This record gives sequence, C-alpha cells and structure tokens, in this order.
Amino acid sequence: MPRLKNRSLLDHVLRDQAKKVLDRTPVQGWLKPDRVELNVRRVTLRKMRKPLSKAAADYLRVASNTQDAGTDESANAPTYRAEMEFVLEPPWSDLPTHANRVRPNPEILERFLLLATASDQQIQKFASSFGALLVFADIKKWRILPGKLVIVESCEIWRYFALSMRSLLRIASCFHADRKSDPTDWHQIGACPASLVPQTEKHRDLLSPTSWSGEEAWLAMAHFVRKGTDRDRQMWARLLNVLLQLGRVRPWLVWEGDGSLARPNLVFSGPNLLSYLALQLCLRASKHDAFAVCCYCNQPYTPLGRAPKTGQRNFCPDCRERGVPIRLAQRSRRERLREHT
Repeated sequence: MPRLKNRSLLDHVLRDQAKKVLDRTPVQGWLKPDRVELNVRRVTLRKMRKPLSKAAADYLRVASNTQDAGTDESANAPTYRAEMEFVLEPPWSDLPTHANRVRPNPEILERFLLLATASDQQIQKFASSFGALLVFADIKKWRILPGKLVIVESCEIWRYFALSMRSLLRIASCFHADRKSDPTDWHQIGACPASLVPQTEKHRDLLSPTSWSGEEAWLAMAHFVRKGTDRDRQMWARLLNVLLQLGRVRPWLVWEGDGSLARPNLVFSGPNLLSYLALQLCLRASKHDAFAVCCYCNQPYTPLGRAPKTGQRNFCPDCRERGVPIRLAQRSRRERLREHT
C-alpha cells in the first residue's frame, strides 16, 4: 500500500476539513469478507462487453449521433484481467455472533484514493480488510458453503473508481476556488475500462429521473464526459449523485445491542464499503458540515465532537440544555432497580 504522504495530491482546503467532517457523521460498519482470492484470466473484450438496457442504449445512440454506442473497435482482442473473488456473508442475512466487522474511519477514504496507482496485490490486501465494492460485479451463490456469496470484481474497476473519486475531489477544489478545472481529471472519469459492465436490474426506482440502473447511469454520464461535453458543475453534481446511488447511500435505521437500554440509531450509509466511501467523498467535496439526529426530539443537529456510536443515545444541544440526558439516565436507573427487586 502506498504511503499516506501522497495525500498532498488532494486540495489542502478540502483535506484539512476531512477528519473533522468524517468523524462526526453517523455511519454503520459492515462485515469483512471471509476471504479474497486474486486470479488472472484471459478474456476477450466482446465477452466483457454486455449490452446496456434498451433505454440507455437508445439514449447514448441519440446523444452521440452514432449507429451503435456499444461497439468496440478492438472486439475479439485477447487480453488478461486481474480479478478478485470475494467469499462473504449475504448483506441481508443475520449477522453471526463471530462476525468480523469493519470499523469506519476517515483513513479508509484516503487509502482507497491511493489505489488509483496500486498493484493488483495491494488492491487485494485493501479489499481483504474492507470488503467488496458491490458494483459492476458478477454475483454468484456459493454452492459448497450454503448461504455464502461469491462476488467477482476486476482490479481495473477498483483503480478506475479510485482515480475517478480523486478526480472529482480535484474538480471540486477548482469549483470552490473559482478556477477552471483540469481537463485531465474529466478525461480520467470518462476513460471507463472495458470491464465496466452493468448488471441487469428488473425493478425501477419510481423516484429516479431516468429508467437506468445506477451502473447504467454512471456509464451514461462517463460517456458525455468522454465526449468533452457538459464538463461543468451540473455534470459534477450528477456524477456525485449517481455515485451515491451506486453506494446505496440513504438513511438507515439500525438497532443493535441487547436489553432495554438498546436504542435505534439513524445512520447515513449502508453496510458496505462503497456506501461509506461515497458519503465521505460527497461530504468532503461539497464542504458540507456533518449531521446527526437527536434520539429524543428526532431533529437533525451538528455534533460538537465525534459522531455517536451505533446503538448509543445521542442528544442535540437543546435537549442537553433541558436536562433530557440526565432525566432519561435516572429513568433507566429506576427501571433497572425495579427489575432486581
């Protein structure tokens, strides 16, 4: 893994605020994979390219004024691709008691951005510690161990997203400083690898402005960036919104812990690596302050210190001033005394 001294590649204004912001937004952890194996296999680009949905293909064909937006001049060309095979628990299953969880911290985003120039072995080492991206991947069921999932992701996709996220931060730095962004950063986002193949999704989100899946939407945005059009703030915002969609970033209600003292907690990232990365990237790029929700009055507020841990009660400044934490602590103490009498 490259050393963190390379963080100087990022804008210092955004970087200096990163730890304060990332430490104060409530998020949830996720399970580490059981194992991650690195394999290199020979493939052809034609097999790597799967057709987009009809809506996305038609949209790209009209926008680019071409007959076939999905053709590749190097079709049938043999190539070699490094892939990682993850064996992990299904995200929707009950967590085992011996589960090995990832504890989110601001260094994860910094380390992920360095994977843009990392070797296959360095990417595998990082993935073994923090899990799969769960996008543009082949998902299979593990036949030997029932209940397990096998996720296959290529290393070049990891490098591409690390490079794209770093470019999005650099573009954000230019926007905040009111200066012109570097065309190289836009080019890196538009240069999608051949293995960036969307999965077929049967269900459509009625609140989505398009009929595309998150993966197809990212490919469409990257297509316009590659063509050199719409390289502006609106396109930058669309890319970040699609990244949030890819990571399934949304409010999540979690209730962990046993006993009457356990409380539900509202967090803002899903139980997976990309969800955490996308949320932290958008917070940093937008220079947005962190947020939390009071467990008593349910009003959002800005934490003064670190974000509350999952399952831990947290209170806004108004509730603290009214003595709500003390009253609830006394009530809980009386309940425990009654249970033991």
